[in-house]
Amino acid sequence: MFRFFIAFLMVTFSIAAGAQNSADQYPNKPIKAIIPFGPGSSADVLARIFSDRLSQRLKQPLIIENRVGAGGTIGVSYVTKAPADGYTILITTSSPLTINPIADKNVSYKVESELTPVAVLNSIGLMLVSSPSLPPKTLPELIAYLKKNPGKYSYGTNGNGSYSHMCMELFKKELGLDLVHVPYKAATQAETDVIGGQVTLMFDAVTTGGELVKSGRLKSFGISSRAPDPLSPAQKPLASQGIAELRNFDVTAFTGVLVPAGTPAAIVNTLKNAFIDILSDPQFRVEIAQRGIPLSEPSAALQMDKLLADDKIKWGALVRSANITLD
Repeated sequence: MFRFFIAFLMVTFSIAAGAQNSADQYPNKPIKAIIPFGPGSSADVLARIFSDRLSQRLKQPLIIENRVGAGGTIGVSYVTKAPADGYTILITTSSPLTINPIADKNVSYKVESELTPVAVLNSIGLMLVSSPSLPPKTLPELIAYLKKNPGKYSYGTNGNGSYSHMCMELFKKELGLDLVHVPYKAATQAETDVIGGQVTLMFDAVTTGGELVKSGRLKSFGISSRAPDPLSPAQKPLASQGIAELRNFDVTAFTGVLVPAGTPAAIVNTLKNAFIDILSDPQFRVEIAQRGIPLSEPSAALQMDKLLADDKIKWGALVRSANITLD
């Protein structure tokens, strides 16, 4: 028994030492970043923005892989089942983390127990946009226009349960609108049809829709966040445009990095420090601000737990009151 006990201890210490050694050497091979949305989506854009800087700091390539479908849940589910070794990370907007688990009974993963937050890359409102050919020019005109013919007009999203979907559901609920939902697999597809007038409206990410508004291919009626966007001052918050039903309207979507639960703390800290270093780089921030894309302040980058908890409350209430299901 004594020899068995000694052998057991030796194996245990060997496994622990091996895990520690692996963490100490991290990373020593390419890292795969899973994006649960298509190319051109806000999460994809941010991932590609950060990829070169992250590769430089970690001295390993970052390989971006888009795993699209089911409102982002396919990609998230893939990461929850990946080895907890730091070589598979998730870069996603918050909808498949906070909305889908509430509204879709087919979602089986549990974010709190199966994923570990690393960093929040940005938090931003969505732009309410239409084709430039749509007659209304102001938000009050748009609302009156939509109310004239209930069920006639439509809105596009980048999938059931996405932030663009839930933001519009909240917009509809507050104003009593009847709009037809047209879900797409990617935001770029929805944008194309809004530009062409096949779909009336969408709530679009500033990272992608902002450039289309600047070029005149889309028309904006404002931004969903209650606070103005410092990088898009021309986009007035919907809450500040004199519509009583929207005076408390406040929707922001964040994009963050997570890893499978059980990833060694040393590896999580390596990733956290790398992202904080990038977010703290003044030159990088200026370069990205010139593209109209806001970034998290370094002090706010580690607050994903609070954002997840707040979103769970907000969207849980909407799902219950509007009886929204995504299955």
